[in-house]
Amino acid sequence: MTESTIVFFQSLISLLAILDPFGSVPMFSSLTSKLRKKERIKVVNKSVLLSYLILIFFGFFGQFILIILGITMGDLKIIGGIVLLVFSVEYVLGRNTNYLNKNTKSSLAIFPLATPILAGPGSISYVLVMSGIFLKLAVISVSLFICLITLRLGSGFMRLFGKEGSLAISRIMGLLIGAVAIRLIREGLVDLMII
Repeated sequence: MTESTIVFFQSLISLLAILDPFGSVPMFSSLTSKLRKKERIKVVNKSVLLSYLILIFFGFFGQFILIILGITMGDLKIIGGIVLLVFSVEYVLGRNTNYLNKNTKSSLAIFPLATPILAGPGSISYVLVMSGIFLKLAVISVSLFICLITLRLGSGFMRLFGKEGSLAISRIMGLLIGAVAIRLIREGLVDLMII
């Protein structure tokens, strides 16, 4: 096995660990549980495509943009965490129905599914530090293809538990989203303190 192949698999495994497609299945499923099957698949497809475009953009132009605007990864983590925290509180309290209206399915695919759940500060920061244009392109493409397959296969996950079970899992997922938000804010503050 060549050195470039080893680097590719190391980078792929690292990015997949950050994206965590298997761990994201319950979250994706609970957020899209009120949608019909075709609509759910469309939302998953769109969120993965948007995540791909976000990671490609930051992978190739991120350093330049951040330097120009004077933004640090700590700044991105804090704002991403705050926005996600607001969403999670609404979700836990059952005020998330506005995300599932017919006019907001595209919004749901963008936030919170595409970002920050998939293309969040963790995955963005990882592609920023990766070296090599072709390596970045290959790793991002393969990892998000794996995410697409995993999330599409698991998109009907919540149906197995019925209405009450799905509601309970949705509330738990809201708490987990909140925990992720707090982690992002904490990491962002730590990053700013180090700087």
